[in-house]
Amino acid sequence: MGAFAHEISLSTFVKAVERNSIELIGKKAEYESLLENQRSLIAWDYPYVETDVSMVKNNQGNMAPQTTALLMLIPKLPWVSTMLYQSLHIKTIQYKKSYELSKNLVFIAAKRLYLNYVITKEKYDIYTQRENNYLSQLKIAKDKVDAGSMSKKDYINFRNSYLESKLAKTNVESMLINLEKTLDTLLAIVEPNPDNANFSVFLDDAHSVKVSGLGFEYVKIEDSGLKQILDHSLYVDIIDLSAKDYQTNAKLANRDRFNTLEVGAGVENANSSTNVSLKFQIPLPLTPKNTHLKRKYMALESGALAQSEVIKRNIRIQTNSYMSQLKNKEKYIEIQKENIQNKKHLMEMGKIAYESQKIGLFEYLIYQNSYMDALIALAEAKLDYVNTTALLEETLGKSLTDIGENK
Repeated sequence: MGAFAHEISLSTFVKAVERNSIELIGKKAEYESLLENQRSLIAWDYPYVETDVSMVKNNQGNMAPQTTALLMLIPKLPWVSTMLYQSLHIKTIQYKKSYELSKNLVFIAAKRLYLNYVITKEKYDIYTQRENNYLSQLKIAKDKVDAGSMSKKDYINFRNSYLESKLAKTNVESMLINLEKTLDTLLAIVEPNPDNANFSVFLDDAHSVKVSGLGFEYVKIEDSGLKQILDHSLYVDIIDLSAKDYQTNAKLANRDRFNTLEVGAGVENANSSTNVSLKFQIPLPLTPKNTHLKRKYMALESGALAQSEVIKRNIRIQTNSYMSQLKNKEKYIEIQKENIQNKKHLMEMGKIAYESQKIGLFEYLIYQNSYMDALIALAEAKLDYVNTTALLEETLGKSLTDIGENK
């Protein structure tokens, strides 16, 4: 694994996220239960035995028992079963797409968490370097105070700057520890801290997590590719399937007017003779019950179709907005990289001037801080880009990261 204690492939990361997501575990169980419920609706109701015993006079005028035993069936009529199977088919596709959407959203959130962790680690390294710079220069300043070439006031101001850099690093340190522990939970990495009072174990490469094949990158997608994603939005597909299922249920309500039809056959024993007995219970659908039920599903279908159109429009509006934002953020990052190179050059020139005693310690530190501030600003810009990318992907319902067979 090299320098990293937990280095995994992207495919392993995807599988671990799916396996350890409480939300996905619940979704899968929910979808499977709903499908089984639909299959239960298709199945016939339990048959039952109906018996009737009465005392009647026989031919000799004596009282004798008369019994009737019937096996009763409650069949699903063929035209009803057809609609129920059609509804099951639609629901199966819908639940599959719903799970796929849930899995996509969970992966997008996990990827966002990981990239926030990676970039925050970069920020932590920058703040560590800044603190070390202050610490080394603080020792020099202390020597100058002792030698009388620096005032006590300037030294105290310098020490304040050192303490502020230490506080800033501690704040980022807390964020990094929290992100790493959340990532460990997501990936089910169990590695107890040997010293509960010392959290530095979470801040080195020997404990960190690395996902090979997953890093910061710009969103690069052609208009044709984006159009294809928008035209096959899972959000829209799921709503459209709901509308289709409502339409099927409206037809079912129209056909299922004899839902309590019962048919029975058996034997009747009376006066020492056995006879075949048949029984039919036929409902009379004279009330508007099913008509209202049909209208209910038609109203739901109409609402789902209207929702679908609104969702399509909103997704396109939000997508265009996020794409525009990402283009501007990419420009900012590239300009910031140029700015960093320029400030690095100034810092190197300042170091030469400081070592040749052409400038003082404080002026040199201004160059150093300016360079460090630019590095921190770049990390912040990358975090902003990652978070905006996640919002775009959530809007699309699809990750733009190529995850191969798990896509």
